Amino acid sequence: MNRYFLKFLEALFQNYKDRVLVYSQRTLDVPRGSQLWTLSSHSEFLRTKQRSDKLDVFIAEQIANISASVFYSPYFGEMRTKIPQAYTLPDMIYEKFPQYFPPADVNVQKFIAQKRACFERAELILPISKSAAHDLQEHYSNLSADRIKVVYLGVHDLFFEPQITDSFAKPYFLFVGNRQNYKNFLRFIDAFGKSGLQKHFDLQIISPTLSEFTADEKEIMDRHKLAECIRVAYAISDEALRKFYAEAYAFIYPTEYEGFGLPVVEALASGTLVLTSNTSSLSEVGGIAPLYFDPYAIDDMVNVLQIASQMPVSVRNERIQAGKKWATQFTWENSQRTFITAMQTLL
Repeated sequence: MNRYFLKFLEALFQNYKDRVLVYSQRTLDVPRGSQLWTLSSHSEFLRTKQRSDKLDVFIAEQIANISASVFYSPYFGEMRTKIPQAYTLPDMIYEKFPQYFPPADVNVQKFIAQKRACFERAELILPISKSAAHDLQEHYSNLSADRIKVVYLGVHDLFFEPQITDSFAKPYFLFVGNRQNYKNFLRFIDAFGKSGLQKHFDLQIISPTLSEFTADEKEIMDRHKLAECIRVAYAISDEALRKFYAEAYAFIYPTEYEGFGLPVVEALASGTLVLTSNTSSLSEVGGIAPLYFDPYAIDDMVNVLQIASQMPVSVRNERIQAGKKWATQFTWENSQRTFITAMQTLL
């Protein structure tokens, strides 16, 4: 969310200059006089977060109604305004996979209710894929299609840049992202272990945060004797990630669901063979270059891993080149242009 918010904000300033007003507690790189800081970000008398949030919303509503023509939020919230509202929709994970979120969790239920209210009052909803748009209409069938406009995400330019790769004694498969629930890491490492490829390939994991392996993960790793072939890196830069993609034998993304699936496009842009799930948005953003599998079928995942490992060099290179070409449509420039076109419908 942070990246697309900054990119869309940049596009708004490029097109509307001093007509854009940002109300946020974050320090943002925007023109002087274009940002108002939330009261809670510099006030000591607000003793609780609930009190500060309510006051911030109230002030933002007044500013929007007096000073603006359109309100845009990169996520959701409690804002109720007299002017048209637009929201970006990252995914529908809470609605599609309630089994991963405790039904008694008050915060989850509050968030879903807040999200529903945003949809009902929005003049414009911006899903980040056609798949996410379909999921939205499936769960909120009362929403008219003319209020929904897809705005794909973009890939940082550096992922398209040529990369000098190092030689490794042992090639590796690459996994990027969180490992919890719908990211499907448990099934993946079970499939990797069953494939027998640990004899010839390492498994490199890139995690956004420092997180120890769980008991379930350790059990599978021990059962397949994977400890010696697994390497982990945490919270790395885009430059380092680009290098990991470029040097990987293949990138694997076994997730059960994605609103977009940015790592797939990053890997394609980096010249990496991609293996990914045949669910949600992944075939939409991946195109014909990846090898697809059923993320719920371990045997199917094993089969695709083995096919990839035995792929002739010429065939692998054809897929890599097709992937790089396909990824060029997902630039931030294209994303920003589509975003502005959508927002102009409210002006």
